[in-house]
Amino acid sequence: MPNKIERLSSVTDAIVATNSASTSPKIPFGAAATGSIVVDAVAGGANALTWHAAFGPGDTPRPLNDAGSGVTTSIATNNAYALPSGVAGVPFLVAVTNAGTATFRMCVKG
Repeated sequence: MPNKIERLSSVTDAIVATNSASTSPKIPFGAAATGSIVVDAVAGGANALTWHAAFGPGDTPRPLNDAGSGVTTSIATNNAYALPSGVAGVPFLVAVTNAGTATFRMCVKG
């Protein structure tokens, strides 16, 4: 019996989040428990990502809430951020900018 827990991780290609949940990509997240992002670029005044959940690839994304507040990450180019704990357990994760677009890569841990 192993004496350590191993977690699998993977890194995505570039993801471009928009200011609409319907046009931002659905990121498969069901096998992950946590992760982080690296913001490569922002445009059009984007400085925050609000996280949404979808329960299937065809479902409409809904804003995530934690303790009555939206789950949001403030962002800036060339910085890395831990995913908020409120995203745990989401089958498909959708990042929505407050304005313009943001390009980031995600590393997930399962």
